[in-house]
This record gives sequence, C-alpha cells and structure tokens, in this order.
Amino acid sequence: MITRRSFLGYSSAFVGSGLVLGAGGSLASAAAKNALTLYGPPVGPSVTLAYMAKQGLLNERAGGSVGFEIYKSPDVLRANFISGDWKLAVTPSYVAANLANKGLPVKMLNIMTWGMLYVLSYDQVIQKPEDLAGETVGMFFRNDMPDLVFGRVMKEKGLKVGKDYKLHYVGTPFEALQLLLSGRIKHCVLPEPAATAGLAKGKKLGKTLHRSLDLAKEWASVTGGQGRFPMAGTMVHQDLLDQNPQLIEEFHDSAGRGTKWVQENPMEAAKIAAQTMPLPAKIIAKSIPHTHLTTQRASDIQGELETFYGLLAEKNPAIIGGALPKSDFYL
Repeated sequence: MITRRSFLGYSSAFVGSGLVLGAGGSLASAAAKNALTLYGPPVGPSVTLAYMAKQGLLNERAGGSVGFEIYKSPDVLRANFISGDWKLAVTPSYVAANLANKGLPVKMLNIMTWGMLYVLSYDQVIQKPEDLAGETVGMFFRNDMPDLVFGRVMKEKGLKVGKDYKLHYVGTPFEALQLLLSGRIKHCVLPEPAATAGLAKGKKLGKTLHRSLDLAKEWASVTGGQGRFPMAGTMVHQDLLDQNPQLIEEFHDSAGRGTKWVQENPMEAAKIAAQTMPLPAKIIAKSIPHTHLTTQRASDIQGELETFYGLLAEKNPAIIGGALPKSDFYL
C-alpha cells in the first residue's frame, strides 16, 4: 500500500537524480503484454501519459496496446534503459542529459513541464525572493536540481546563502514538509504535486500555509527570458527511433493534444491518473494548474535547455555528466 509518506519519497525520483529508493524488480515483465509501455514518475506530465494510454491514442501506430506504468527511481529508469527493456519515459531533463553523456543511446524528444517547484510558507507577506532575507528555508536534495534552481534565483536577487538567508537541508520532500507542518521551519521548497498535498494536509491540521513563490516564474530573473525552466520531458531510446520513427512523431503530436485536454479537464484527467498514481484524484486535479504543463519540441528550445544545463552545471558539473549533450541529443 502506498501511503502519503511513501508517495512523497516515491515522487522525489522526479526531482532528484541522486536519490536511491528501494527499486524492487523491473516493470518490464508487467508491461510485456503491451506493444509499447510509457513510463513516468507520479507527477504532472504522467497525467498526460496516463490519458494517452487510456484513450489508446498510439495503439494503431504502435501495432497494439500502449500501456502506462509509474517508475520508482532514476535507478529503475537507468537500469531498464541500459537493458533496452524501456524505450520511452518522462524524466527530469537533466537526468536525460546525464544518461546521454554516460553513453546511453537516448535522446530528448520534448519538454512537458516548465517547472513545478514552489516555496510554501506560513507568512503571507512572502511574495518575492527578497522577502526571505533573514529567514531559514527547508530544502531537500543538497546540490541537486531544486537546490541549484532556488540558490541561483536567490543569488540573482542579491541574496547569499549563509549570510542573507539559511537553508535547512533534509533528505526528501516529505521531511521538508514534516518540518514545515510541525512548525520547526516557516518556509520550504516543494515540488508538485507534493506542494498541493502539503497545502491540503496543513488545512486538515488547522494550519494556514501559502503558495508563496513559483520558482518557474522567478527563473526569469536568472535567464532574462521567460519565467520558466525546462524541468522535465520525454526521453526516447535510439532503438525505438530506428524501429518506428513515425511512432515518435505521433507520440509528440498526441502528447500536445493530451496536454491540452488535461489542462481543460483536470478532474476527469485526475480520475484516470489516480488509477496508477498514488494520490487521490482530488489532489491530482488541484495540482494540475500548478505543474505548467506543455509539449515543446526539444530541438526548438535547444538553446533554452543548454542554458538550463549550463546554469545547473556551474555549481555541480556532475549533474549533467560533466558537459553539455551533443546537438543530436535534441530531437
């Protein structure tokens, strides 16, 4: 049985490549009956994948049933792409870059979320990064993507960690949320849908929490561009590209239509997703508007992806495998 606690750890695979969760066995055998199985962590873009599989949008092109499965951790993802059992999955964009730089034959097809990291706070006055001056903020995954994104935003606002504000590091989003709900900290960074689940839990406990900062919107201060960052999207194995390139094109087109439907029908989409994602449909539906869903071709935003990778790598080059991916990484 998946509890709220296990979910928050489970979904952390989406935002932290360094975390190792008990991976368990491969899902490949469960998916053997399908012509193709789509894989994703239990977060926003996977709602679109679940809808696509449920509606059979790719069945004809795939030559049979297309299924959808949740995966538990980057280790599971990595192992199954190395073995060739998995061909297509939603993953943090920097994880795909890292795997490509380590020699896996994978490509980035598209971006399906423009970032879904938030600062939750008890203080309604917190409305911009500068308002956190002098405060302590809960943070999970030291030196991983959430930490690097938040730190860069704060740096661009002229705030230095350790001097102008402090970070309280914990291992998982669940631990950060527990500290917040216990009152030991006043602010913390959380991904979706953990942020929505946290707001709901706080309300049940009689605590008033606020979604104070959207780090996707704050990212404009870092890049000088739009308030967004290419957080995650679809990674494709070269074997599938070689075997059925038309399927990849149809997947991208169907993902665009599916994303639009999910955005327009959040509760109906959430009911479908709740069949595989370990959260109630009500929470999934409430999280959808905050996940910044999109379907943007990777090759069309190669420069934006490279900027994102480069900024992450300034402090932690290993996060993308030590270098920018080659140009043919971007489909």
